[in-house]
Amino acid sequence: MSDTKPCSFAKDSITYLAPTWSDLNQLAFETCERIKQQDKKFDRVVALAKGGWPMTRSIVDFLGIDEVASIGIKFYAGINERYQKPQIYQDLPVSVTGENILLFDDVADSGGSLIFTIDYLLKQGAKTVVTACLFYKPHSQLKPDFYGAKTSAWIIFPFEQFEAMKILAKNWTEQKVSQSEIIQRFKKLNFSDQFIQSALKL
Repeated sequence: MSDTKPCSFAKDSITYLAPTWSDLNQLAFETCERIKQQDKKFDRVVALAKGGWPMTRSIVDFLGIDEVASIGIKFYAGINERYQKPQIYQDLPVSVTGENILLFDDVADSGGSLIFTIDYLLKQGAKTVVTACLFYKPHSQLKPDFYGAKTSAWIIFPFEQFEAMKILAKNWTEQKVSQSEIIQRFKKLNFSDQFIQSALKL
C-alpha cells in the first residue's frame, strides 16, 4: 500500500484508515499475485454486495476470470436489531453447481457474512469456495484464504466517504468537537475540500 497511515484523534478511541483508490488497486494486485503463486484456478468470482463490488473489476482483471456474480447478505434490520439468521437480499443470478468459486469482499470484519456465504454457495452446489479480501481484521471469526493487509482500524473506503463523513460529523459533534476541527480531521484523512463541503453542506 502507499504511505496512507492510520489516523487517531484526541478524545476518540477509534483509529481510522482511509485508503485511496490507488491503495485498493495495489492491494487487489498483491492479493491476486498471492493467489497465482498458489496456482489457484477459479470458474467465477462471487462478490459480496455492496463492499465487494468496486474492486471486483480489478480482481477479475488481474486473475483473468470472465465469470462474475454477486450476492447480498444482511444481518441487521435496523440499529442494534439483528436478524435471527442472515437474510439474502440479492440472490445469485446464476447457477454455481460444480464451480470453483473465489468469494471476494472488501474486508473480513466480523467474518459472519463470509462464513454464511461459504456455506450457502456449497449448498448451491459449488465445488470449492476460496475467500479473498483486501483487508483482514484480527478479530474476524474467519481469516480469508488470501488478503491484502491486516488492520484493526475502522476503514473508510473511497466509495463510502460521504456516508462516513456524515456519521463521523454527527459523532464528533456529540463529543463537542467544533466544526472547524471536524474539517481539519477530514483533511487529515485526505478527504478533498470539495467532498467535505458537499457532505457537510457548507
